[in-house]
Amino acid sequence: MFDWLDPLQHFQLDTALILTLLVASVHVTFRVGIMSLAPMGFAAVGGYTAALLATEAELPFVAGVAVATLLAGGIGALFAPPVLRLRGIYMALGSLALAQAIVVLIRISDVTNGPNGIAGIPLEVKTEYLVLALIVTFVVLELGHRSYFGRAAKAVRLDERTAEGLGINVFRVRFVSFTVAAALAGLAGALEAHRTSVISPDQYGFATLVIVFTYVLVGGNGHWAGPVLVTWGLTIMRDMLEFAGSNWEDIIYGVLLVLVLLVAPNGLSDRSLYRGIRRRLRERNRPAPEIDEPAEKVTTP
Repeated sequence: MFDWLDPLQHFQLDTALILTLLVASVHVTFRVGIMSLAPMGFAAVGGYTAALLATEAELPFVAGVAVATLLAGGIGALFAPPVLRLRGIYMALGSLALAQAIVVLIRISDVTNGPNGIAGIPLEVKTEYLVLALIVTFVVLELGHRSYFGRAAKAVRLDERTAEGLGINVFRVRFVSFTVAAALAGLAGALEAHRTSVISPDQYGFATLVIVFTYVLVGGNGHWAGPVLVTWGLTIMRDMLEFAGSNWEDIIYGVLLVLVLLVAPNGLSDRSLYRGIRRRLRERNRPAPEIDEPAEKVTTP
């Protein structure tokens, strides 16, 4: 299906698709007001689980990816209660500490071959598989967006106390979101392991997390399509301008993030942003009201 692409374009497309899964993972927690910095840790769980099951247990590709996804979601569910007790910046730091602890354990463990990583992972991932995984993810996200859970998630994000007053179980909504986000990140890590055939702890660093969070913040929390479209647009821009991995990448992302936060604090998918733009355009195009000239005063001699 994608045979018309050259090897470099094929690699760039696969990278963008896997990155989209990570962006969707962060969006799931961001939509309920959770600033979680743990997706790279869960991606490491998924990647190393799939790699070990394929190289050591010789488990089939589909079964290994499924186990890796479920294990990442299970670890997310296990650590969700203590992380969700935190608030604000402390929640972000707690989730970041969780991710770093996972990566450190992988780095010092003999089972995972320490800092050397794992090589010889079967190359099982095709672009068609990634597209299928994204389609399923988008369908689930859209169903969740239109459901009661989606409305409850929006209420929790806007005002936690008001949501509790409306009878919404805030902890349950955030717990489910954190667990689903961990499973999505684990799926992305497992697919990445079978795409590159080599993984190491270094690839789950902070640099990728910064890129993912930039896409999510610019896209906004109004709808999952916002971060996804921003991911594809900025990825195409990176490849066309060929500044990926350079200092210009950090500068452009930093400037773009500041501009969006100033103009649209809730991201580009915020509907109120476009309603305000349409209202200003209508006011600008509206003709000015005619002012009747006062009648000339007639004086009698």
